[in-house]
Amino acid sequence: MDPIRILLTDDHLIIRNGIKQMLKRHKQFKVVAEAGSGIEAINYLDKNYNDIDVVLMDIDMPEMNGIDATKVITNSFENIKVLVLSVHNEEPYIKSVIDAGASGYALKDADTSEIVSAIESIASGKKYFSSEVSNIMIDSLMNKQKEQTIETDGLTEREVDVIKLVASGATNKEVSDKLFISSRTVETHRRNIMDKLGLNNLAELIKYAIKKGYVSVD
Repeated sequence: MDPIRILLTDDHLIIRNGIKQMLKRHKQFKVVAEAGSGIEAINYLDKNYNDIDVVLMDIDMPEMNGIDATKVITNSFENIKVLVLSVHNEEPYIKSVIDAGASGYALKDADTSEIVSAIESIASGKKYFSSEVSNIMIDSLMNKQKEQTIETDGLTEREVDVIKLVASGATNKEVSDKLFISSRTVETHRRNIMDKLGLNNLAELIKYAIKKGYVSVD
């Protein structure tokens, strides 16, 4: 049986070397190439699309992060699967990775057997999310179901997320980074929120957020 051909993408050489050495002990895998950023990975695939089955993708990288790179890869290279390996176990990262089209998500501190299972699963066309990642998503879903019982005054879920962050003191850039949206989109959300609620300034927005329980007052 032909080995599963892998493009290893991580900006830290020591991490790439560690993963590569681990995979070398398993004959069903072959690390064909490495990349230090999302841009490098995409450039490689543009020229060598038929040489890769699975991309192992980090999230935090220069030039282009792993989430944006995953979007490009899953949209441009139909048969290539992406497994994200990350230190992040926060729900927004996991959701963004899923939305980007990744076939799996595992944490970097996972043991070897889990990473092997993850690669084999997505290479065969299945999805793979580690038990910790799955539990985080289940907890998030249950919390959101509870939150849906709260009257939102016609606001969308994303607009409520923006209110919580803005009322907590986050700048547009910080909101953009946390929700993985552009600063222009944040500004659009803020304008829509003010219009829907009939608010005139940030002070009124903060007062509204406190009243609704979106932020706490020490």
